[in-house]
This record gives sequence, structure tokens and C-alpha cells, in this order.
Amino acid sequence: MDKTNVALQELEAELKEVEQTLHEALTELFPPFSQMVAQELRRTYPLQRGALVLAAGMPAQDDEAARRRRIDLAAALEMLHLAINVHIRLGEADRGGAAHSSVLGSTILAGDYCFSRAAALAVRTGERVVVEIFSDVLKRISEGHLRQLLEGGDASFDEDRELFIAGADAAIHLAQNAPSVRSMALHLAGLLATHEASEQAAPFWNHARKELQSLLTPIQSARWEAFLDWRRSKL
Repeated sequence: MDKTNVALQELEAELKEVEQTLHEALTELFPPFSQMVAQELRRTYPLQRGALVLAAGMPAQDDEAARRRRIDLAAALEMLHLAINVHIRLGEADRGGAAHSSVLGSTILAGDYCFSRAAALAVRTGERVVVEIFSDVLKRISEGHLRQLLEGGDASFDEDRELFIAGADAAIHLAQNAPSVRSMALHLAGLLATHEASEQAAPFWNHARKELQSLLTPIQSARWEAFLDWRRSKL
């Protein structure tokens, strides 16, 4: 079995742990919150943002502590995405109709709970910078949606791009990679955020890999290739 296939198996195993971590973080929810969040969680699959974190968060020399931190970070990013979906999208749907106030209240409370769990998972990484990155991206997304609300439906805002880039940035910090690796990861994250640009991701990676071959270890390179293979198979 070649290195990429091994790396793909390891990536998929870590993604299962991310999924388990998400479900564990939501165990304190009870009906109707639990059904609402579970339904929205199913819509987030495949866990693209988490998978990106698991690729960007691979250090030069891996160990169990680093592995646990990137799994917590991946779960934190997916939980943040889930919170935004519940809090903003479902909230907007409720306001668009004649929803009962208790339904709207449940939506807001469920979203708030998911935000709190995302913050707790980010804190578990033990890195202040990671928490700051999460705080900043939440601020940008909130401001973006507010502008969209005030300026009307024609105002464009790419929420996913913000999440992909923030996740890659936080993961690169955890892995303590060089600035050149960070630049590559952030650019790649931006390409992966939208379907229109994602087709450029593989050619960009092939070019970047040659440029960064002295900075990426074999396990890092194999993890990135496994991530791109995984993503192509899911979309």
C-alpha cells in the first residue's frame, strides 16, 4: 500500500473521531433542540472544513498530542459552521414565515449552545491564537451577514471562504509550519471554499508541492494529497 493510501485511511479514521467528538459535544441537548441540530448536522456532510484542518494541522513530526489537538480543532470548526447554520439560516427561515415565538426562541438557543461548544473545543487545543482566530472569523461572518441583511439580497458574502481560511490558519499555527507553508495552505483553502474555484486546487497543489518540497515532510505531503483525493471523491 502506498503512502497516499495509508494517509487516506488515517485521514478517514481521524474524521470519524471528529464526528464522534461533535456528537459527544451535543449530548447535553434535549428535544426539540436535539432534533433541530441533528438535522442541520446531517446537512453539513461531508465534513470538508474539518478534513482541511486535519491536512493543514499535520506537523513535521506527528504524535498523539498533536493528533488530538487537530481533531479538537477540526471539530471546533465544524461546530462553528453548524452554529452559524442553526443560528442564522434557520433563524432567517423562521423570521421569513409566521413562526411561533417559541420556535424562534428554540432556534436561537440551539445556535447559542453550538457556539459555546465550538468555543470550548477551540479552547481544548490549548492555543490562545486558535481562540483568537475563531473569535475573529465569527466577528467577520456576523458583520458580513449584517451587511447582507441591511444592503439586501444582492450583497454577496462568502461565509464558507472565511471558515475555510480561518480553519487552515489555525491548523497551520498548531502544526508550527513555516510561513511559506501557511501561505500555500491559505491560498489552497480559498480555492477549496467554492465549487467554481475548487477545480484549480489540484494544479495549484502540484505546483506548490514542488516549491515547498524542502519544507514539507513526506507525511505532510501525503496527508495533503490524501485530503485532495478524499475531497474529489466526496463532491
